[in-house]
Amino acid sequence: MQRTVSLFFLLMICMGNIMAQDTIFLHGQPNWKKGPDIADNCLFYEEVADKALSFEDAKKQPFIAYSKELRKQKFSNRPLIIQWLTFIIRNTSATDTIELKISTVHYFTRLYANNTLLARSGAYESRDKQRIMNFAFDRGRLPIIVPPNTSITYWFRTEDRQNQLVPPQMVLETAFSGLSEEVKSVFGARYLFLIMAAMVGCFLFIGIYASYHYYLYRNPSFIWYICYTIASFFSGLHWMDIRLGMYMFPPLVHDIIFSIFLYLTPVLYSFFIGSMLQLPVHFKRGWGFVRILIGVCILQMIIEFTEVRFGWFPFNPDYYGVFLSVIPIILLNIVLLILAAKSKDPVKWFLFTGILSLLILWCLPVMNLYAPSAKMSTELFLVINFPVVFLLLGLTIEAICFSFALSYRSKLVLIEKNKMQENYALQLQEELAARTNQLKEQGELAEAQKIRQVETVFEQKIAETEMTALRAQMNPHFIFNCLNSIKLYTLENDAATASEYLTMFSQLIRLVLENSRSEKVTLQNELETLRLYIELEAMRFKNKVQYRVNISPDIDQQYIEIPPLLLQPYAENAIWHGLMHRKEGGHIIIDVSLPDEHLLCVEITDNGVGREQASLYKSKSATRQKSFGLKMTSDRINIINQLYHIHADIKISDLKDNMNNAAGTKVILRIPV
Repeated sequence: MQRTVSLFFLLMICMGNIMAQDTIFLHGQPNWKKGPDIADNCLFYEEVADKALSFEDAKKQPFIAYSKELRKQKFSNRPLIIQWLTFIIRNTSATDTIELKISTVHYFTRLYANNTLLARSGAYESRDKQRIMNFAFDRGRLPIIVPPNTSITYWFRTEDRQNQLVPPQMVLETAFSGLSEEVKSVFGARYLFLIMAAMVGCFLFIGIYASYHYYLYRNPSFIWYICYTIASFFSGLHWMDIRLGMYMFPPLVHDIIFSIFLYLTPVLYSFFIGSMLQLPVHFKRGWGFVRILIGVCILQMIIEFTEVRFGWFPFNPDYYGVFLSVIPIILLNIVLLILAAKSKDPVKWFLFTGILSLLILWCLPVMNLYAPSAKMSTELFLVINFPVVFLLLGLTIEAICFSFALSYRSKLVLIEKNKMQENYALQLQEELAARTNQLKEQGELAEAQKIRQVETVFEQKIAETEMTALRAQMNPHFIFNCLNSIKLYTLENDAATASEYLTMFSQLIRLVLENSRSEKVTLQNELETLRLYIELEAMRFKNKVQYRVNISPDIDQQYIEIPPLLLQPYAENAIWHGLMHRKEGGHIIIDVSLPDEHLLCVEITDNGVGREQASLYKSKSATRQKSFGLKMTSDRINIINQLYHIHADIKISDLKDNMNNAAGTKVILRIPV
């Protein structure tokens, strides 16, 4: 709009309808109680080029009258707004020098006269001691000095960012009126100062509080919250400095805060809300849209800073306001508001309230823009007509709500921690009780095992004693049988046979005596004892007893050990019980095999009359010896099984011929080795 008006007046000048500039006449130093506005006495020019003009080039531009219509133009979308005002002051006094000041409010101001820069000021301008001492710098006030009888043409340059703070004005003030207006302004802004100071202090306190909580809990959400409160804190200081002239920051810091923190603050609290509610996990699509808006805000931040600090804008400057619109920030807050409402986290309502408060207070100045203010007090007017107050108030309420959310989250964490500790204590008690019972059961089991071990040792001693007793019984029994055979040959006066028999008997006695001292003997030793016994019995029965011993070639007779005299009773039973009742005699076949690596199989087969026929003969000797020898052998096998924890077994079966007549007996012994 300003550019259109400027072109319109330029067209009028070109048509020859040039408007004259009014000179301001003063007769010596005035004594004003309130300084006059001299805007109507000024000519105006606004730069429209992308590059700022020098003072020499600006003087050559077509200036137009600074009308009321131009003064109403408050907003502009251009990144940099540079305007020139020129006016003439004539001192008609011959002796009195005029010393005045121009009162105005802009980001940067420059005052030229006689082709010289006289002074500079502005809300963003640096303040140093040298300028203060030379009275060349005063925030918003530039010195006007007119000697007697002199006319001076002044050139006043203003430089503002997008959207000027207030409508441009030009007021001449004396030292008294300027001081009076300054006191009035400071006094009128006291409530504004207190409100803004309270909000800035709130940001500082909340930031310290959040830092302490992060030190305690190490929650990543606190980092985003701390950065958010710090950004809000410096934004508040920036606007206090701009509005109240506190000179806290140099221009570079102001540019950084103005261009970066406006967009950085919503980015930081977006990440804070996302971390608190775990939006990237629960709302992936919604958080994706949030990330897009955050990217737009970061891009706007970069564009704003490069333009404000370096004067570079890659697009048409007339559309600067479009690129730097607050619409992405508003959309970002609306999306966060919706996602917070849809979240199931218990702290969501604190976050929802904070975001909603910020949106309402941010939009409130727009709704109150055209409200009448004539009846308002100065203090209230200054507060209400400074939109930044509402933005900072919204950020303050939002920060407080967020702090409530953090405190409530800490409470939930503490409750969960206490619950976990209770569950852990209960679990420890249960584990302790279970462990106590386990130890008790283990103690009882150990005691039972100890008792069982004692019993086992005792039973083993008994078994060994019984084994020794059985061996002691076995040896006399065998010797008794042999002596009976020798007696028979003696009665028959067969000295040669008796001598041979005695020789074999002595060998047998020697083996028996050696074997009786051992719990186990080699298989070779046991088979040799069995061979001597069978040969002695064969001599007694006039060679009617034939025998054969078959040993599997894979058997190492020196390595395998078995209990002594284990096979002899069964061979004796085959001779006395089976073969002695046959007139023609018979044979005994002994097969020794190793069907398994740890199992020895001995088969004793005879072709005697069989067990059924033998039971019909009334031979008391045979019966007595059978029962005596076989019973001892059976008892020995049972004790061996118990003593050595093996499973030796005996199987006795009757053999039949094709006519189902008795054909002998087979004894199978399976002895684990």
